[in-house]
Amino acid sequence: MNKMLLTRRWWMLAAILLTVLSVQLPAQDKNIRTIFMVKVKPDRGGDWRAAAKDFTALKKKAGSEEYYTIWSSETGPDQYAVVWYSAKWKEFDEEQDPKTKDVAGELARIISRLNGASESYETWIDVVQPDLTFRSGAIPKMVRTSRTRVAADKMDAVLAVFKSDLMPAMKNSGLGTFGVATASYGTAVNEIHTFASMNAWEDFDSPWGAEKALGADGYKAFLAKVRPNVVATQFDVWRYQPDLSYQPEAK
Repeated sequence: MNKMLLTRRWWMLAAILLTVLSVQLPAQDKNIRTIFMVKVKPDRGGDWRAAAKDFTALKKKAGSEEYYTIWSSETGPDQYAVVWYSAKWKEFDEEQDPKTKDVAGELARIISRLNGASESYETWIDVVQPDLTFRSGAIPKMVRTSRTRVAADKMDAVLAVFKSDLMPAMKNSGLGTFGVATASYGTAVNEIHTFASMNAWEDFDSPWGAEKALGADGYKAFLAKVRPNVVATQFDVWRYQPDLSYQPEAK
């Protein structure tokens, strides 16, 4: 990917960050979720984190009201995900946060540092389904995500089972946050992306999530409904990075 495109993507990030993480939506109409994934060059993780901290500090100094969260991969390469929400697709046409206009030169220098420490970028845009999402309001320490490739023409069938079986189970499991999103851009459109809050890896030492709520037999019955319509599912774990994220001040 050429340098101009990389720089453009960071300016896009600086321009259209609108609210909080992949798992916290302050308004029901902000359901368009962007996940900007950055794979860091070997041995450049410290440089990338330092630049990301400076990026966030500058946004705060400028008084920006565009918030985001950053997550580090626990199960993949040295990779970070920057996540934010939009209410309308037209927000993707905006070019610059007006609050950062006076610090544009300094912001460009930080973006150059981020690009220099980054190996590759990937952008996913999906739409969170409000009827398949709940949240406690607090940003989790960690999340387990899933990426499910659905068989052709079976998206409605899978989402129906998620609504009838998975959603009630996740609510009864004691989790603070769970959500389902359907892919729009950056991945195949026949994908479903989920996110669920967790505190630590030790959560998995006992039944967790739907398995906890449904019991072993109930969970097997749920899987039996879903698996015939699914091509593959990948699970990953991400850790919240509060020192890199930009959140509004607590009131």
